[in-house]
Amino acid sequence: MATTTEPRHGLANYVHKFKGCSADEKLAILWRIYNHIGGERIENPDDNKESDSSLALYNKLKGKSNDEQLQFMRDIVSNNSNDLTNEYSQLSETTQVAIWYRLAQGMSGGDVVPMPEDFTLSGEAQEVADNISAISFEQCYVFMRDALLSN
Repeated sequence: MATTTEPRHGLANYVHKFKGCSADEKLAILWRIYNHIGGERIENPDDNKESDSSLALYNKLKGKSNDEQLQFMRDIVSNNSNDLTNEYSQLSETTQVAIWYRLAQGMSGGDVVPMPEDFTLSGEAQEVADNISAISFEQCYVFMRDALLSN
């Protein structure tokens, strides 16, 4: 199991394993990371000078059906291209991470499709989730950034 002193190359291994997971497993892992590191510990997008960009896209997504919201998230983690994912891709890396923060907050608040309570991860995905849950906040953030931005 990972420790808080896990070397950087260990995170690259987790990112590699993450990329081998299904889209829904990737979303479940990201949800668990959000819950692990705590919403209040992540930089609030409203404090970010690029907040308007993340808020504008988030508001578009919030107005979509649950199926459309879920499809957007699946498309992002699967690197599928469409109008909304292209808009997301045009954002800065900081703003892209902010979108995921907003989505997680929306999931918690009921504005975005929730994570099914009975969703079960495969063994490989569970290993990634368990290892990421055992590392520091900073390393979780780096994992999340690398996993999301290196599609």
